[in-house]
Amino acid sequence: MILGLVHEAVTAGASQAAACKVAGISTRSLQRWRKAGISDDKRTGPKTAPGNKLSAEERRELRSILTSPEFRDLSPWQIVARLA
Repeated sequence: MILGLVHEAVTAGASQAAACKVAGISTRSLQRWRKAGISDDKRTGPKTAPGNKLSAEERRELRSILTSPEFRDLSPWQIVARLA
């Protein structure tokens, strides 16, 4: 998919470097994939959850705080400033 989108962008007049930047890959990765005959992006995400992932209970507590009448009309930046 990414290779097709980059190809489409280059065909439409974009530079290869700009198309790769928008796609989130390096130009060198694109060159390696083409040389290896890879038809699409084979990258995979991390196999484990991050150590600082919120638990379900923490997510519920955070959601209740953020939607409370005191904070519901504030941006996250404003909420953090008030809670700090």
